Order: sequence, then C-alpha cells, then structure tokens
Amino acid sequence: MNQKPKTNKTRSASNLSQAEEAQPATKLLMKQHDEVKELFKRIEKAKSHAEKRKLFDELAGNLVAHDAIEREIFYPACKRGMGMTDLLGEALVEHGVVEFSVYQADRAGKDDFDFKCKVLSEIVEHHVKEEEEEFFPKVEKALGKPKLEELGARMLTRFEEAKAEDFRAPLASNLKQVLAGAIEPSKRAKSSAPSSVRMSKSKRRKAA
Repeated sequence: MNQKPKTNKTRSASNLSQAEEAQPATKLLMKQHDEVKELFKRIEKAKSHAEKRKLFDELAGNLVAHDAIEREIFYPACKRGMGMTDLLGEALVEHGVVEFSVYQADRAGKDDFDFKCKVLSEIVEHHVKEEEEEFFPKVEKALGKPKLEELGARMLTRFEEAKAEDFRAPLASNLKQVLAGAIEPSKRAKSSAPSSVRMSKSKRRKAA
C-alpha cells in the first residue's frame, strides 16, 4: 500500500520548526527582544492592576529565560571567540541590573508597580539597543553563520526549558551571586536562593 503523502499543513509546520531551529543566535535574541518590547507595551496599556500583573509574570519569565541562554550559552561562546571585550563585559553587568529591576517590579505593590516596571523597561531598552547596534554585528563577524546557527538551536531548547520553570527561583539565585560581586554567575541552582528572596506568590500578593 502506498504511504499517504504529507499534507501541506504538515510540511509547513515541519519547515517552520526546522527554520526556527536553524535560526542564528543573534536573530533568535533579537526576536525575543521584540517579544519583550511588545509585552511592555501591553502592560502599559492594561486597564487593571491584575491584568498588568498577569502580563508581567509572562514578561519576567521571558526575561529570566532570555538571561539564562545568554549567560549559559551565548556569552561564553562570545568570550571564547572574541575575548572579554568592553561590550561583553558591559552586557554581563547590565544583566545583573536588569535582573535586580525584575526583582523589584515583582515585589512591588499596586502603588509602585508602574514606576518600577517603567524603570525596568528603560533599562532593558538601553541594553537591547547596545546589543543590537554595537555588540551583535561584531559577534556575527567573529563567530560566523554556522557557529551562530549551532548556538541558536541550543539556545532555543534551553529557552523553552527555562520558560517552563517559575522564574523566581533562578532569578533569586542569580541575584545572590551578582550581589556577591560576580560578573559571570555560575549556573543557577534553585537551592541557593535565600529564604527572604524566595517569598511565596501568596505572600507577595498579601504584601501588595
């Protein structure tokens, strides 16, 4: 019996998956930057605090997962290929600032959430602009397309893993290392998060 040919729909989904996996690391990161920008806009336009909070949880999850793939995969590859350049060093330091701002906004109450979220937005915007306009072109030249595609596939897999977790534990663990003076925090362990930072969601809501 002849096997039924794949439908156009199946082929399209397969092609889309392959194209996404083959996406160079810098293009993947830029796509995620755009998704984060859109979430900031949606938070700003949201009518209720509850809606803003729901969108913020999605935003924070994206930012912490994005941080994971840059710190664990992308930046180490850049360091091996280019050395610790000024732009790479600044990007690493800025990640610590972004994470602290995510933590502040997550802990904010109704009265100060908008302010803290706005500051987070401005810090992320500065970081993204510097990466996309100055750092990424140098990375693309130094690493080349095949290496960037290999990194992109690994980063996409790790991003999906990180997104499936609650962002608060890895965020707290990384912040602990940043506050201790680390520029390149080691792989984050959930158990290293201090109890004061691992505030449960229910307690946060009561505090707000």
